[in-house]
Amino acid sequence: MKAVLLQRFGKPEALQLSEIEKPVANDDQVLIKVIAAGINPVDAKIRSGLHSSCKDLKLPAILGKDVSGQIEYAGGNVVDFKVGDEVFGCINGSYSEYVAASPETIVKKPANTSFTEAAAISLAGLTAYQAIHEQLGLKEGQKILIQSAAGGVGHLAVQFAKLRGAFVYGTASAKNAAFLKELGVDEVINYKEQKFEDIATDPDAVLATMGGEILYRAISIVKPGGKIVCLPSSTKDDPVAIKLAKEKNIELIWPMMRPDKEQLQLFATLLEKKDLKVKVESVYPLNKIVSAHKAIESHSVSGKIVLQIAGDLLQNRKSG
Repeated sequence: MKAVLLQRFGKPEALQLSEIEKPVANDDQVLIKVIAAGINPVDAKIRSGLHSSCKDLKLPAILGKDVSGQIEYAGGNVVDFKVGDEVFGCINGSYSEYVAASPETIVKKPANTSFTEAAAISLAGLTAYQAIHEQLGLKEGQKILIQSAAGGVGHLAVQFAKLRGAFVYGTASAKNAAFLKELGVDEVINYKEQKFEDIATDPDAVLATMGGEILYRAISIVKPGGKIVCLPSSTKDDPVAIKLAKEKNIELIWPMMRPDKEQLQLFATLLEKKDLKVKVESVYPLNKIVSAHKAIESHSVSGKIVLQIAGDLLQNRKSG
């Protein structure tokens, strides 16, 4: 089968399309024919060798955690899935034509959701949902500032915050203002022309996507006793941020996303009811993986980037 292998840590060119053996699923697993795979910023960090998980990663390795596809084989002990089921989930090694997976890592894809959309939801959705509901504990009526609100995690966090009944400030460029309004953002902040601290003056919480001076400014506006989830892991040991937060009694949280089947099932339900939207900005074929990684590192992506694995099945195909 074809798969993208990371041969060495480095630039996008370190990713190479290769021919490797097809995985074999055991009695407790399913074998998924991958139709689409999502690309996330963390993939680029791992590829570069800058992520904490790199020290335990044996090369060559297959990157990717978001997957959608069809079950080709179900082990004898698998009871919830059968051959032909269309699924999505959070599985390591999704940049490949096939993956073997535990049933605990996948759920059935809604019939009204495309494979591209389904491939884009898992990791970003889990990160956003856990930030809003668990780490920030956002409550109805509270205010939250979501930075990079049109991004992969951001546009999902906006929706989870609105479903929670919160007031949402969202930063984005002018071209994404209408999109954020459609998602329900109460106050769109054009970060190129406006300072978010002049508008979001009293949030209870912040979903922060930048470090340095931007993080310090975010700390300055949060209510005492509030919380900030910091997505860039590189900011964790910033002594200035830690000092500023302590002075204002603000909790800084560096999240560690965990796979959660119940939350994936919730996403499936919300997608089916059309209560959750997933924006896919662009789709790349597997042999354009280098270009796809360059795009994810441009920091200008609105929504998600997805890899097309099985071209014959992907063409905006929806079940039913």
